[in-house]
Order: sequence, then structure tokens, then C-alpha cells
Amino acid sequence: MPADVAFELRTVLLPIASISARTSITQETRKSKKYRQIAASIEHVGLIEPLVVSPRDDGTFLLLDGALRMDILAQRKDVEVRCILATDDEGYTYNKRVSHLSNIGEHYMILKALANGVSEKMISESLNVDVETIRRKRSLLDGICPEVVQLLTNRRVGIQAYWILRKMKPLGQIQAAERMIHANNYSSKMATALLTITKAELLLHPEKAPRSSPGSSAKLSVLQQESEALLSDVKRVEETYATQALDLTLSMGYIEHLLGNIQVEKYLGKNHPEILGEFKKLLGEKAEEMSRAIPESVKKPGSNGGKPPKTDLPPSKPPASTTQIAAPHNRRQPRNAPLGDHPKAAIDDRVKSGHREKA
Repeated sequence: MPADVAFELRTVLLPIASISARTSITQETRKSKKYRQIAASIEHVGLIEPLVVSPRDDGTFLLLDGALRMDILAQRKDVEVRCILATDDEGYTYNKRVSHLSNIGEHYMILKALANGVSEKMISESLNVDVETIRRKRSLLDGICPEVVQLLTNRRVGIQAYWILRKMKPLGQIQAAERMIHANNYSSKMATALLTITKAELLLHPEKAPRSSPGSSAKLSVLQQESEALLSDVKRVEETYATQALDLTLSMGYIEHLLGNIQVEKYLGKNHPEILGEFKKLLGEKAEEMSRAIPESVKKPGSNGGKPPKTDLPPSKPPASTTQIAAPHNRRQPRNAPLGDHPKAAIDDRVKSGHREKA
């Protein structure tokens, strides 16, 4: 079965006056860095990504994506703009599926543009940055080993962090990159802290490393050992976490099903009370975690202004009479039915056990 396409596979040229946006652009937005970068790109390169619009019954179009671009074109007094016609009236997908470009991606794009004959000045004007920034991004990976480049390709690592990584040898760079990934912290402060605890034999210029105060060398050595041990522990946990989480989920479900049997619970309470206590403790912790995951507005019945929640279900019927409830209890139990599955069987077990205790 072919999939439905959410937009037409062609672009059309539409008058800007026929397109209406859902929100208006404020003066504060026009002063932002992002707005100025898009304006500079349109000024020097042109419109790269078309607008996404949805046609209306009156012949006009509703803007789904590209509010900043359309406002910039309107400020430039442009008359027409190239658009993509969407078949669904929703703009969530276009803003949700955004791939932010990392500094490594910008580095490769700048190198490709320079190789195609584009000057640094033109690139800087198109991105609304100075030429020195383009030069720093051009030489971003100088002194960085290929393994670290592969690890950090899709990570948004700051430019200063790469400068700090250059002070380490390849093995030290790999260890620092792995620790940054495990901590999910790619700031320059994190890189500086990792440089501090890096061993001297993993530095390019140990003599230029910050000198520590007397007596702190031993503390630094202990910190380095603890950091290495912590990294190895994290790797071991990552290798077994998925399997252990699955085993725990299955085990909790089995324990919950097991304690649902009255006879099993009675047997454990009589012969193994400590195991029964641990089982109930685990189920209690599971119930507490689930209750924390439920929003307060759902748990509190009065969160809707004291009114009962609206449902589409029909009104509940009045409770059945006593004879209707007791009637199934008088039916004969099948011979091969398991014990404890019928309410009468559970009551008989309690009565028999009470008679035995009296005897």
C-alpha cells in the first residue's frame, strides 16, 4: 500500500500578498542573531529552502513553515516567493524534524565552499559573522585525531573545547571525548576539567600544564585513578543495562502474577515470610514509581474545578441485588478448576484453616 505524501512533489511561485502567517514577527525577533543570519543569507545567496503553505478554499494560502523567511522577503519588498504546497494543515512536523548542524559539519561545509572557489569574505557575509570566525572553523580539526572526529561528528561541541583537546595526545583525546559523551556535557569547562585530570604522559606539552600547589599531586593522581575506574564502570553498565532492565521488568510482572494467587501468598507468609516481605516491597516501589509518573491533574479528581471528568461512557447501571451477586457462588465448581480462583473456594480455605487453629 503506497504511503500518503504530505506535500506536492513540486514548488510553485506564489504572491507574498496571498500568504497569511499564523503569528506576527515582533521587533525583538527582528533584532535577534538568527533573524539577522537568515537575512544575510537571503541577501547574498538567495532563498534556499522554500516556504511551506497550505491552500485555502478562498484561493489564499496559510503559512505552515518559514515565518522568518517570509517576513524578511516582505521587508525586502519582494513580490513573489517559491513555496511547497502541503496537503495537511499542520506545521508541527517541519519544526520538529530539525537537524542542527554541528561545528564539525560547518567545518566540512566551509572547506567544500572554499574548494569551490568561494572566498572567506563571501562566506562570512552570508553567515553574518566575521572572517576570523570562518578561519577558526576552517582549522577546527587541526591536531584532532580521526577517532575523536568520528565520536563527536553529530555532537554540538563548542569551538573552544576543540582547542583544549589539541593539548592532548590522541589517546588522551579519545578518553576525554568518551567522558564528555558519557556526561553529555560538551562545554569548554568540561574539557578544561578533563585536561586537568589527564596524565602527563598523555599531554603534548606536560611542561606547559598548570602547576599544582604543593601536596596536590597526590590528590590529582587519586582523582585520575577514580576517573578511569568510573569510566570503566560506566562502560560495563552500558553493556548490560538493556538486558538487566528487561529481566527486571519480566521478573516484576511474574512476581505480581504470583502473589495474585491466594494460596501462594499464604504459603509464602507461613513458610517464607522474609521472601514475601521483599516481594511486597518490590511491588510497592513499582506502584510508587508509576504514581509519580502520572500527572497530578490526572490523579486529583478535583483538578477540573471540582467537577467530575467528562466521559463519553453511558451512565453506570445500579448495583445488582444481593441474590444476583450470591447466585454464582451457589453454582457447582468444575472438578478441574484451580484452587483459589473462585471466591467460595477462598472463603472455604479461610474457614478450614480457622477450624484447624481452634482444634
